[in-house]
Amino acid sequence: MTTYKLTLEYDGTDYHGWQIQPGMTTVQGTLEEAVARIVGQRVHVMGAGRTDAGVHALGQVASLRAEFNHPPDTLRRALTSVLPPDIVVTAVEEMDNDFHAQRWAQWKRYRYTLLTRPYPSALERRYTLFVPYPLEIDAMAAAAKDLIGTHDFSAFQAAHSSAESPVRTVLTAEFRQQGDHLCFEIVADGFLRHMIRIIMGTLLDVGRERLRPKDLKAIHEGRDRNQASKTISSHGLCLLEVGYHPFGVHVEKAATSCVMVSS
Repeated sequence: MTTYKLTLEYDGTDYHGWQIQPGMTTVQGTLEEAVARIVGQRVHVMGAGRTDAGVHALGQVASLRAEFNHPPDTLRRALTSVLPPDIVVTAVEEMDNDFHAQRWAQWKRYRYTLLTRPYPSALERRYTLFVPYPLEIDAMAAAAKDLIGTHDFSAFQAAHSSAESPVRTVLTAEFRQQGDHLCFEIVADGFLRHMIRIIMGTLLDVGRERLRPKDLKAIHEGRDRNQASKTISSHGLCLLEVGYHPFGVHVEKAATSCVMVSS
């Protein structure tokens, strides 16, 4: 048996998230079916993170153990040939037998993309959140800085979250403007359910001057989900990269483009 590390890109629009759910089409389930077709038996595939329904990925990582007597790149090509076109295996590597995509991950990088102009996009509607009103970007950036560090993120987690602890360490949280796109990138050692989408909804309220930058800090410290803003749509969110080494010690591999579809 060989342990493999898979790197995946997918459009999450037509999937009910990563994790297998009875009666639902999921990325994990679709991938396991593809692996079974190639290796001849059902194999469990472990993802580095459970992306929500509609969330996309440019750098999701998964691990599996299987009997496959061919080079890793042959497995990559074989999987991509049987997967639907909205899931692509971009790399396959042989790993130590104890490699585990979830447990070995040290950090994850996500990006939420806003389309900030008076009219929407027909081509980018699956990958950006259309925001036709002006935003105070400096205020949003100032508020985001208060997220950095090790904190209790109870105010920014979904109700009925199954996480054992709400404490997470955020390494970076910053905005970048690229033409009509405003991108929010956040890196942390892990994320609670809906955490980024709730944070982004709250930052949007800061941008619209419904909240002040210091209000986000007060919401954060209050640990009350009811004080934070609504959970915004999943389709603007993308998992860019999963790190298996200390953050900041390598040349970043994440895509430089602000969106999945070129503008």
